[in-house]
Amino acid sequence: MIRTTDDASSAWSWHQDKLFERALVMFYNDESSDRWEKIAAQVPGKSAADVRRHYEDLQHDVLEIESGRVELPSYEGELESASWVNESGRSQVWVGSKGKEREKESERRKGVPWTEEEH
Repeated sequence: MIRTTDDASSAWSWHQDKLFERALVMFYNDESSDRWEKIAAQVPGKSAADVRRHYEDLQHDVLEIESGRVELPSYEGELESASWVNESGRSQVWVGSKGKEREKESERRKGVPWTEEEH
């Protein structure tokens, strides 16, 4: 299969994604007309149109996830090796749809005040 220029510019490497994320942070409040050019200058091989399209695609993906139309992927073995897993094996990271579960856990923690001896 022959790759066109458009195909090549649409593929994003992990490194380009990280540079893109950093550039978004750097120019977060930049409302100038050349904002996308500034971001593209931080990501080798990408044009202003590429970074703007990538940003719009990410916005769309986030909206789909937040609306519940797309389920978050579950990667086997990922949480077991992560440092944010507590002793019970449950993740301490909160993701939007688990808000009710998080509220229940915090309700359980409210409970009995310390005794003088414990204090």
